[in-house]
Order: sequence, then C-alpha cells, then structure tokens
Amino acid sequence: MKQKILTLALMASFLLFSGCYPDGAENTEDFDIVYTSYDQGYNFQNAGTYSMPDEIVILGDSEEPEFIPDIYADEIIANIERNLSNLGWTRVTNDANPDVQLLLGSWTTTTISYWGGGYWCYWDPYYCGGGWYYPYPVVTSYTTGTLVMDMVVNQTAGGKKGVWTGALNGLFEGNFDGSRITKGINQAFAQSPYLKIN
Repeated sequence: MKQKILTLALMASFLLFSGCYPDGAENTEDFDIVYTSYDQGYNFQNAGTYSMPDEIVILGDSEEPEFIPDIYADEIIANIERNLSNLGWTRVTNDANPDVQLLLGSWTTTTISYWGGGYWCYWDPYYCGGGWYYPYPVVTSYTTGTLVMDMVVNQTAGGKKGVWTGALNGLFEGNFDGSRITKGINQAFAQSPYLKIN
C-alpha cells in the first residue's frame, strides 16, 4: 500500500510540474515572421525584367535619406537577386525600362516595458521611513527589425502600383545575423510560387 501511494504521489508531482512548463519560443529565430502578399489581378508571366536600387533605405523620421551600411545591404541585395534569378527574372538598370521595380526599405522598433514600483508603507510612515520599498521597478526592452520588399509597376495613368510585397520581421540581437535574414528572404520567395516565370 505504501508503495502505491508513493508511486501515485510521484506521478502526480510529475504531471503537476510538466503542466507548468511553458511551451513558448526557445530561440530568437522562433520569433521571426515572413509575410508575402500579391495582386491576384497581375499576370507575372508577362514580366521578366526588374530593376532594384543598390541601397536599402532606412524608413524613419529623418529628413535626409539614410541607408543600411553597404557591408550588410550588399549581402541582402545579392540574396534577393539570386532568388529572383532562380525564378527566371533578369535584373536590368532603371533606364532599360524594366517590367517591374523592386523597392527595398528597412526600419527598427524598440519597445520598452516598465512595471513594478513596490509598496507604500501606509500603516506607519515613521517606522518605514516614509517612502516606497521593494521591489524596485523593472525595465525591459527589445528591438525588432523589419525588411520590406515592394514590387511595383508603372501605371499608364501615372504613379506606381504594388503587385507583390515581401516582409521579414524578427528580434534584433544587436549584431547583424545574415543567416536569419537570408533564411527569411528565401522563405518569402519560396512562399511566392506565382513569381516563377520560366
């Protein structure tokens, strides 16, 4: 009988502790998001050439244009060019009147959370010293980075019309992680089979 109770208690404690284990993300990569969208009325089979700038603009509040440093932008642009080439597209200059233009933009967002603050010693301010006490306030922050690829066509009435958008978003660790960006770009084109023209 004692053995059964011990076994039952052990099983119950195992279930109790395993039920409390969170099933959330375990790595930074688990928070990466890839989004694509396209104009279903546009026939990509009628296109085959594209132009793309050699710089990635940082979208922000600055009045003067800012760009991602070339050491990072070159790797990103080369990966986009490789993916489009594999889908049958040819990169040309903007002067060659391409079928579409691919515009690249990026930004970062920092989120700061503040909570806590302790308690007021309201029952006897003289005893507590007349102020706030533990716990100290807690401040945390994280930064996300976003890369957007917009494929646009010139309209006959003027202006441009977006026909495809690919976006990557993920936690920014403070250093450039080309492998995560490469994986995200590859995923954006893999989940866009309608871009294949050959």
